[in-house]
Amino acid sequence: MLRPRVSLRLMQAEELVNDPSPEACVELTLAPLGSMSDLDAAIFAEPLRMTPADLVRLQLESSLTLDAIRTEASLAEIAWQRGLRRWYEEGRVAVESREPEVTLLVRVLEGLRRQVLAPV
Repeated sequence: MLRPRVSLRLMQAEELVNDPSPEACVELTLAPLGSMSDLDAAIFAEPLRMTPADLVRLQLESSLTLDAIRTEASLAEIAWQRGLRRWYEEGRVAVESREPEVTLLVRVLEGLRRQVLAPV
């Protein structure tokens, strides 16, 4: 399972001297994606620079997205449980409704057994 780790760093003023966009002073870096046992196969993401306002917007949007995902997952689980409950109830009703047929079959088998065992 891939587990990207995110690190944030506020860039130093010295790093932003003569920079075309000094307002993008937050650096977001992802840890290597992939297996750490094989560093040649690991994928390293480029650091991303953004403004503090962009970082706040990213946090809010990701929070809203995760909340929507959680809501959908909860609704799907509720629907699955309802379907399972309905399936269980239908199965229980079907089994209970077959009981008279089983009783009838037992009586028929007992009648046949009596005919076979009865002296002629």
